[in-house]
Amino acid sequence: MWRSDLIDTDVLIIGCGPSGLTAAAALARSGLRVRMVTKHRQLAPTPRAHVTNQRSFEILRDLGVEAQAMALAIGYDRMPDQVFMRALSGPEFGRIRGMGTEGGNVDASPCAMADLAQNLLEPVLFDAAVGFGALAHFGTQLTAFTQDEEGVTAELFARDSGESITVRARYMIGADGGRSMVANALGLPFEGPGEIGGSLNILFECDLAPYLAHRPGLLFFLVRTAEDRGGAGLGILRSIKPWTSWLMMKGYAAGQETEMLSEAEAVDVIRDYLGIPDLDVRITGVDRWNMNALYATRYQQGRVLCVGDAVHRHVPSNGLGSNTGMQDAYNLAWKLALVVQGRAGASLLDSYGEERVPVGRQVVQRATRSLESYTPILDAIGVLDPGAPEQGARNMAALAADTPEAAARREALRAAIQGKVYEFQARGIELNQLYRSSAIIDEGQQPADDGRDPELFYRATSCPGARLPHAWVQREGKALSTLDLVGQGRFTLLTGIGGDAWIAAAGAASARLGIEIATVAIGQGCAVTDLYADWADRREIAEDGCLLVRPDGHVAWRCHSIAGERPDTRLEEVLRSILGLRQPQMDRAGEGEAAEALAEM
Repeated sequence: MWRSDLIDTDVLIIGCGPSGLTAAAALARSGLRVRMVTKHRQLAPTPRAHVTNQRSFEILRDLGVEAQAMALAIGYDRMPDQVFMRALSGPEFGRIRGMGTEGGNVDASPCAMADLAQNLLEPVLFDAAVGFGALAHFGTQLTAFTQDEEGVTAELFARDSGESITVRARYMIGADGGRSMVANALGLPFEGPGEIGGSLNILFECDLAPYLAHRPGLLFFLVRTAEDRGGAGLGILRSIKPWTSWLMMKGYAAGQETEMLSEAEAVDVIRDYLGIPDLDVRITGVDRWNMNALYATRYQQGRVLCVGDAVHRHVPSNGLGSNTGMQDAYNLAWKLALVVQGRAGASLLDSYGEERVPVGRQVVQRATRSLESYTPILDAIGVLDPGAPEQGARNMAALAADTPEAAARREALRAAIQGKVYEFQARGIELNQLYRSSAIIDEGQQPADDGRDPELFYRATSCPGARLPHAWVQREGKALSTLDLVGQGRFTLLTGIGGDAWIAAAGAASARLGIEIATVAIGQGCAVTDLYADWADRREIAEDGCLLVRPDGHVAWRCHSIAGERPDTRLEEVLRSILGLRQPQMDRAGEGEAAEALAEM
């Protein structure tokens, strides 16, 4: 129940999906008063999103719940491939390797990617958020809100009790999904083609081990011809739990009227798509949803900010949906915490949109291209001609024929399937995000070009704006990642032998600015050692240089060498610039003047 003396909060979060829960956990960990509300009476009851990438597991690692999440996940070594076929009992047309890390991406992160369904992920994040002190209210709907220079006033409705509640928050986060009331009320501008189709999702249980255990995969693409019920295209069978729990996705065109299925009709669809007329199937759920391709060009208006599907909406291809939303929240949380605590200027929040709007645009466009890249596969198989419905079946049967035409189609099919690497192995899309904003001291530094496709391959760099490179190091005899040295809601300064002045400067700046700055020296004889020289290969600075890493693990600033630098003044200048704080007068010195400068922030 709500109590009238508990309706004031620092941050009100609308929505309890992965992005809202991530924001709640990170903000509450920083000591803020956080309330999260959702119109639903429970967390996600169905698998929905499932691909959880390395960057998201790094966030879970920083929040202290990676091990718990991974224990619930299914590793892609158990279901590694994506398979194209006519039906489960028919011939295969081809396979795509792997959803895990491949080739040059194996050492990109201390975390693996894995299949962690949304109904398993959300309770992990929820428990973390509540454990850090966040309050949650289910069955509670936002009906209206207004804002002024000091905060946001939200009107809520408790569906079960019929109670109307007014909450006053310093800031509000809209994490209310693809039909976001918050984004709509703010009038956030969107770009993109809009609705591009839809899908009927059928959840069911059935033992398919005799058909699939010998060719384990996550996704099975079932090719349809024009004469098939539902028309040419693909049905997608997704493994929820090998090999007994499944999700069948049956797509339809934008604007097409699609009725919900009865249980008997759903069973019929499953048997038809899988090609097994007498299959024993138990339906556990049927859902319908629209696929959109839209991205907001602004994420904030005043004291209200949006994250996740509220500002970027796209098809499931590439598995970027909940991952991008969690990363939005992780980017925003540390900034919002410092602003609310008075340790940063409100202008720091401008960098949230500056950094994440380009990412949202990129993932929507990437997912759309991945969806479009199925057409060449179907064309090569020969099932797309609506004017010759029976020809599709003949083309599939003749694909293995010893004829020039069949040989040409096989080569086209091989090339088309190979192109799907941009959907299933594109680690660069996930890990090469390079921020450019007022919260980054750029100074014109660019990552080195290693000659590989940046969408496919991770590129380790300490260039400002990049995620800190992962490297295995050692502390007190235990191996840990450089990513384990940063985060925890604080800034971190990394240096090496000869960098003692940077460490002293960090301590002084921390005291003057009232922010926590962890310091770590890595090198021979230091508390953290670089036994395999992995860090030396990736740091891109001299031993006595430094990297200033933000709480979200992205490099805010780097100095290649201490030579010619004045760490005692330079580091504080950098931090003030990042945090949107007024620079002190150059002629001031001493503790008294420093305190006066701090009072003027």
